[in-house]
Parts: sequence; structure tokens; C-alpha cells
Amino acid sequence: MNSSTATNAHGFRTQGNPVPLIPAGKGLAGPVTSARWRRTALVYLALVALGTALAWGSDPQWASFGLGLVVPGGGFLFHAGGAGAALLHVGLVAGTLFLFLLALFLWVATGNLLAPVIVWLGSAVAAAAMDHWSGAAGIVSMMAMCRSGALSTAAFWADARAWLPAGSLAALGLVVVMMRRRLPWLRAERERINGYLAGKRTTVTTVLDASSGLPKVEPLKEQDLPLWRFLLDRSLQPVADFGGFDIIDEFREAAKRYQVCNLSYMLGMHTYTRTPAFRGYMDQGQQNLARKMMDHRAWSYWRLENMWGNLRSNPDPFARDNIMYYGWYGGMLGIDLCNTGNERFSRPGSIRLEHPSGQVYESSFTDICQIIRRNMAASDFCLFPCEPRWIYPICNNFGALSLKCHDRHFGTTWWEEVRERYQASLENEFVTQNGRITAIRDYYTGMTVPALTATMADAVTALFIHPVLPELARRSWEIVRHDLIRLERGQVQLKVNGWDKIDFGNYRRSLLTTYALVAASAREMGDDEVADGLLARVDAEFESEVIGGVRHYKGGSVSAHAVIHAARVLRGNGFHDLVSVGMPEPWRRGPLLQDASYPQVLVAGAVSDGQALFLRLAPGAGGGRFPLGLSQLRPGAEYRVIGGTETSLRADEQGRAALHVDLDRMQDLRVVPIH
Repeated sequence: MNSSTATNAHGFRTQGNPVPLIPAGKGLAGPVTSARWRRTALVYLALVALGTALAWGSDPQWASFGLGLVVPGGGFLFHAGGAGAALLHVGLVAGTLFLFLLALFLWVATGNLLAPVIVWLGSAVAAAAMDHWSGAAGIVSMMAMCRSGALSTAAFWADARAWLPAGSLAALGLVVVMMRRRLPWLRAERERINGYLAGKRTTVTTVLDASSGLPKVEPLKEQDLPLWRFLLDRSLQPVADFGGFDIIDEFREAAKRYQVCNLSYMLGMHTYTRTPAFRGYMDQGQQNLARKMMDHRAWSYWRLENMWGNLRSNPDPFARDNIMYYGWYGGMLGIDLCNTGNERFSRPGSIRLEHPSGQVYESSFTDICQIIRRNMAASDFCLFPCEPRWIYPICNNFGALSLKCHDRHFGTTWWEEVRERYQASLENEFVTQNGRITAIRDYYTGMTVPALTATMADAVTALFIHPVLPELARRSWEIVRHDLIRLERGQVQLKVNGWDKIDFGNYRRSLLTTYALVAASAREMGDDEVADGLLARVDAEFESEVIGGVRHYKGGSVSAHAVIHAARVLRGNGFHDLVSVGMPEPWRRGPLLQDASYPQVLVAGAVSDGQALFLRLAPGAGGGRFPLGLSQLRPGAEYRVIGGTETSLRADEQGRAALHVDLDRMQDLRVVPIH
């Protein structure tokens, strides 16, 4: 849907659009997903037919192999009435099913398609290799026992050739029946939800200054500085170091690449809402994080995933579907581009990945956006896979952000070219009849994992899709706010399920990231009551300590710290404005604080009105006198300094100047042109 939202002269939203209702004709699945389900069912029916035909043949080896095709481990049942004990063979079936569940977990978690295939076919081959029967005579004997009515244990297991395929088909039919039985409830839920969505509108930027039309930039509170330093310490360390990061695995949410990107996203939000007129160590931190994504340790996972998911050995993470790397990477580069306008990673070859073998893969932000465009165009879902085969809307959101940011800076129309198809696919294929976000879907089978549809997933999708599809983002938030959040006795209560109870950054049992993500989404949507309530629960329920001026939540992941900070620094429409509006002209061309020493000088606030510069500074490592470097002043112009050791300064021909500040507490500093 095209945005017709009223905006002011700077592009900030002053009037929202209607929130779209859940479509009345919405079924259990969209057309692409439904086609995938039908195809998957037909493939399985063909497999059952083949397995049953083999099971009723005269060769016992092929018979057991056939039953193994019907159900993982099913071939062992063919031998349960033979020379071996029934309990042993039933145990082999149970063990196989357990291994198959583990293999399915690996498939979902890492894209390892080979694992379930190996377990399923391997168990069928293993059953066929057993020699408990003496050829066809054994089969004929067992059939005679069945015809004679002998209800022996052996006859029962021989009949597995009949009841195992029948039971499998019955189970498949039961799944279909259960899904269809949910339809009336889902339709009723849709009508109920549409009832409270009627009249809702998208978020507006409520912190606009009446005279300038610019958002008010509130400096950080002193109590929020230590958590900001947690993010800065990790972004400012040498590029090759990952000190203070969670080192667990490189496949799921605790991977280094996700921690790096989460730090970058949240620092980008911080820059836009709190320090739009500061470059210095914030800019250096973003550069470092962008270069950490080039470190082989951040993309080494791809060779394995490409091998066991795509049956390709190419370690190049840009070669095919892999939005969990370059989509997330593109998002962080795009956000930085919107904030600073610096094209350092948009130039050809500016992204350089060196494999230990000596192979080099070069790319750029523009190249990444072109890859995203091609993959979206080639995908039946428009959205395309992260782990081989598995599509995650949240990862594709970062791909969409990449395109939107590229359009904002370079004047392309790449996002608008795909937006309508992307929105339709998200709505039809990844949103349930009651408006919830389907967190994951397999590209080839259409299958999903219902347990991953959670309050946290809905909230994080609403947050990160807000800049590109604000209407759908607001609808997701309204459902979270109305159905999954309660305010009881002054405390915010969340309805959570299994995945919500895990800190996604380190897999520990904890509600920390769920509180933080829902709070950040609430802040972005302008619901400060929920955001403040959840942050109060974070402080009350999770112990933290300040060590050397840096706050640490005990047991909390790096990503959890980053998201908590975002919930503290965002404002209504903050992230939306960063991407969709960008730096307004007075912020973009006005004076900047270019240099400050870290951690000696903590820049709690920095904003320009196009002429003057306002700073709020705090000491971070004891008091003292510290230098500051300014840029984007009017060349040769004289400025009055209020709050510095100097009372005036003159800009050089490059628009630069230096001054000093005495810091022993948080204080303001102004640099105002003398006309």
C-alpha cells in the first residue's frame, strides 16, 4: 500500500495512515505455501506407495527397506517377529525416531538437509541389511499364519506391512483435519482482532519542535551512560578482537555476526535520536563493526552450511541465498549511510573477505543490494532463505532495509520496485489468519515451526519492518499490545511461550531479551508506558553492576545489552525516521563534534540547528581538561563558546576548529556563530 501520510517540511510524519485489517479472504496459507504443501504431500504419498509395494514383495530385504521408506526406522518392525526379540527391534525404531528428531532440529537450526535424509535412508538400509528371515519361505510362512487366524506376536509384526502405511496416511490425514478444525477459531479471532484494529493509525513523530519542525533531541540520562559504554567498549576494540563477545556457535542467534550487527543497529539508533551532531568514536565504532563482519570468523559458517544444505562447497557467502549474512550486513551499512552520508563501504571492492586458503571475495554495499534484488526477484516467495532452504522474515526485513537505505542516499528506486510484491508475500505467506508473524518457513516444503511464533518474534518484526512497511508493523504491534500485554497493578505482564523464555544471544533461560525487544518495539511505536514498565522489570528482576563505568547485566548476552540500550534511547518513530527521513538538512549541514577522547569525554547529547552546536558532556574516566575537535563550521567564521575553557573560536578554511572543556560533572557546551 502506498503511503499517503501527511508530513511536515522536513519529511517527519504528522498524521498516520489507517492500519490495514487482516484480509477477510485469508486462508490457512498463501498460494505459494499451499502449492508447496500439496507438492510435499504428493511426494510423501508416492514414497508410501513405493515403500508399501516393496514391503509386499517376496524379497525380505526389499520389504524391510520399503517399510523404512514409509517411516524412519519402520524397516526394523519387519524383523520384530523374527529370530530377534521384538523389544530390541521396537527399540531400534524408537532410537531412529529420536535421531530423526535431532536431525530435524539440525535441519531447522543450521540448514543441514543431509542429517534427516541420512537418518531416514540410513535406517532403511540398516533394516534391509538384517538377516533374521530365511528368504521367501519366511514371508510365506508368516502370511499363512495370518490367513489361519493365528494371533501370534510374529503375525502382528508381519502385518506392519499393512498397518504401518495405513497408520502413516491416517496420521497425515489427522494433521489436515486438525488444521481445518482450527479454521472457525482462526476466523473468529480474525474478526475479533479486526474489531479493535478499526480506526487504528500508524505512529507519528510526536516529539517535533513547533518552531523548527525538527524532532527534539534529548541527551542521554546520566544513569544510561554505563550501558552505552558496554556497546562502545566492544565496538571500539581492535577489529581482530572479539573480547567481551559471547563465543558459543556460528550458526544460530549467538553467532558473532548477529552480535556485531545488533551492536551496530542499536548504536545507529542512538546516533540518530541522541547524538546526530557527533562523529568521533561513534563513527569509529561503526567502522570497526563493519570491518569485523569481514573477519573470516564472522562468515566461516557458510562453507559448512552450503555443503550440507545446498550440496555446494563454495565458501563465498555472497554466492547464493544467504541473507543471514549479507542481509544483516547490508542493514548495518545502510543505517550508517543514512546517519553519516559516508560512502566508504559503497565503493567497489570496499568489502574484502579473505578466506584462509587465500581466496578473496570482494563486494560493496551497492553490490549487496543488487544481490538482494536478484534473489527477491528469483524467489517464489519474494523473501528468500537464510539457512539453506529456510526463510526468516526478520532476516529479509534487513534486506528490505538495505534497499530502502540505498534508495534514500543514492536516489535509486530499488525498494519501491519490490515493495508491493514483498508486502503481498509477507501478508499472504508469513502472516497467520489471526495476524501473527510466522517466524520461519521452508522454501521447498512450506513447513514451519509453530513454536518459533512468539511475542518476541512479533515485536522484533514490528520494530525492524517499521521503516519500510509501517502499516503492517503497526498492525503487528497492536496485536502484541492488545492480546499479549497486560497492565496489572502498575506492572507490565507479557504472554510468553517457549522461545520467549530464552535469551536469544546466549541460549540461557531468561526473559531478558524478550522484555528488551518488546520494550524497544513499544518505544518505537510511541508506547512509552509499556516501554518504561518493561525496563523497570529489567532493572528489578535482573541483577546488574557497574564495573569501571560500564554496566553489565549478569548472565545477559551481548545482544541483550544492545537491545536494552535501544529501548532506552529510541523515541516514537525514531528508527522509522532514521531510514525513511534520514538526517534533516539542518542536522546534516550544521556544525559537528568531530573528535572527542573515549572514555574521558562521554557525549551524552549532540545536535545542531544548522548554525549552532549544542553538546552535553560527562566525564567517563575522572575529571580533567580535554580537547574537542569541531567540523562543518563556516570557513573563517567566528563563534562564541559557552561552557568551554575558551570563550570564542575561529574556524579555519576547512571549517574546523579546536577547543577545550573542563569536565568534573555532566555539563552543557554551546558553540554559537557570531553574526
